[in-house]
Amino acid sequence: MSDPRRFAHALVDLLFDHVESIESRPVVEWMPHDALRQMVRIDGALSDPIDLARMVARYANQLHHPSYLGHQVCPPFLEAAATDLLISVLNNSNAVSEMSPIGTAIEKEIVRWLADRAGYPETSEGTAVSGGSAANLTGLLAARARWSRENPGRRPRIITSADAHYSIARAAAIMGIPATDVLKVPTDARHRMDVDVLDELLQTQEPVMAIVATSGSTATGAFDPLVDIVALRDRYRTWLHVDAAHGASVLLSNRLSHLVNGLAHADSFSWDPHKMMWMPLSLGTILVRDGLWLRRAFEADAPYLFHADRAGENIGEITIQCSKRSDPIKLWLMLKSQGVKPFADTIERVTDLTRYLYERVVASDDFEAVHEPELNIFCFRKRGLDSAQTDALREQLKRSGEAWLTTTVLNGERVLRVTMMNPRTTERHIDAMLDSLRG
Repeated sequence: MSDPRRFAHALVDLLFDHVESIESRPVVEWMPHDALRQMVRIDGALSDPIDLARMVARYANQLHHPSYLGHQVCPPFLEAAATDLLISVLNNSNAVSEMSPIGTAIEKEIVRWLADRAGYPETSEGTAVSGGSAANLTGLLAARARWSRENPGRRPRIITSADAHYSIARAAAIMGIPATDVLKVPTDARHRMDVDVLDELLQTQEPVMAIVATSGSTATGAFDPLVDIVALRDRYRTWLHVDAAHGASVLLSNRLSHLVNGLAHADSFSWDPHKMMWMPLSLGTILVRDGLWLRRAFEADAPYLFHADRAGENIGEITIQCSKRSDPIKLWLMLKSQGVKPFADTIERVTDLTRYLYERVVASDDFEAVHEPELNIFCFRKRGLDSAQTDALREQLKRSGEAWLTTTVLNGERVLRVTMMNPRTTERHIDAMLDSLRG
């Protein structure tokens, strides 16, 4: 590339112009996968780099579009997105402090700040990870470190909700725990873990390595009753990990923080700032209440990296990663320059919009609410459609470019699912989405 400075300036202008004019575009300019593969072939004609960037922006899902109401992927705050350039150019690895002196310090500060928000003690430790899947695996590895010390030779079992994220079963498989030892608790009418069934299961099982609860489930955004689950954790002397990748950010809102009452007493939990703190991918975190077990989970001998005189400084001692991007810098920069208010305001705004959609559905004759939302995820159906017709309706909407939402299966039936992640969305866009479904 002959002039990288010129390309960088042109790219920033292209991206900001793209976002500022986003409503003039379809939510996605749909094209068959085979056609996209043909268009991006590397052995095709050479192109100007800004033209290539423009093509990528054109055919991407437009998460900044206010009618994108789809997956749990946010339109990032633009200041945080721009900070990715700083992180990439410096290219320091946060695993070892001498390889990333300020990046390591910033990550430790971010982890401490998040732990303080949750009410965790000074003995807690944590690290940035790629997302909730890595965080849940790490939390369960810490749980196994304690289990192995206290229960040598015994089979580790995990109890979780029937609505738990698939990463829990995947983490168990990675750890060598068979699927038969991952026990599923059914959910109640509010799609929360049924604590009465959990109690019965704990009574009949041999000691259990860990309970995994959820704060902000993928399907419905439900929050398991953590206070009750903490009491069962104490009674049966086990570990409680909370998959709060989506929901932990309510800790930043005085109005919504009650949804995670009890989280301060969990042994570990995941928290993804790249979801409800509007950071670019990827920035997840894992926090462990007693950092001793996180350290024991990753004990390793690497004298070429970890020096005794810097014990405690190296994040690589408490994570599976060695090459480790300095992603916490983007969250640190936002917090230092703007404080907590933009995060709290945005969380409350998308929650209110989700409530607006719920009330519009309840008041309608042609739609039906499947549940009452607690945060920003809501499932509903169009009356008279079976599962196949619901899928077809969603596909038509997606290809039209007018709006984007997803589907899921609840109680054996395919339903429409909205995740309200965009602070640019207004009541007007919600009404337009419902009208598009009607049309």
